[in-house]
Amino acid sequence: MSVSLNEINEYKNYFRKNYGSKNPKWKYFLRCFLDYIGINQPVEYYNTSKRMRFEIDVLNIWKNYGLNVPDVISIDANSLYLSKIEGETLDGIIHREIFLRDELITHLFNDLNHRHTLAVNYNEPKLCHVDANLRNIMYSKDYKIFHIDFEMGREYESVDRWMEREVSKLLISLLQKQTNENRKKILDLFCNIYTYKDIVSNMSDRKLARKRLIQNKKYKLYNLAIEFKNRGY
Repeated sequence: MSVSLNEINEYKNYFRKNYGSKNPKWKYFLRCFLDYIGINQPVEYYNTSKRMRFEIDVLNIWKNYGLNVPDVISIDANSLYLSKIEGETLDGIIHREIFLRDELITHLFNDLNHRHTLAVNYNEPKLCHVDANLRNIMYSKDYKIFHIDFEMGREYESVDRWMEREVSKLLISLLQKQTNENRKKILDLFCNIYTYKDIVSNMSDRKLARKRLIQNKKYKLYNLAIEFKNRGY
């Protein structure tokens, strides 16, 4: 996995995000070159200026659909200036409270389902947040779900695949550190709210088709796929 060398600076009323390369650098620059000559690459392997343009495009699209993301304050050669969100990441809340409250998880899954409905209706994959781990989702002081950090995706894939990627990333991020009892509660809420059953089924089939053995006790996508199949997906 590549590690981002972005630089994030926090000021009184805004953040400054400076786009850097990724480690290992040899892999990053090789894939940047492949993208340059026209071979499809994931967004995270775009060069820094192209990654910034992609993120700005996503932020503008989300704003146009009335979705909660930071405001773009200004842009310079390789930096993006974004408004601060008064609130806390879901990752921070979980570290403090052990388990996210049912109403917050319900809010999160309603947000997911609403955006995926828009993505399907308007054939707009960028309404999916592919890097939807809990560090990139915030709960604001006025009780709204905000998403941040849009540097992942595959522009050559269909809306369905973007939906699958967000569902898997979000659920694994939510479930990995939970007890079995809490996992069941979270999945019960998800299954009651999320209406795109074919997305869940296809995601599970794709993972199970790889037939990878579970090598350790960490909860992974394979475990999630098994749980969905046991629920009839």
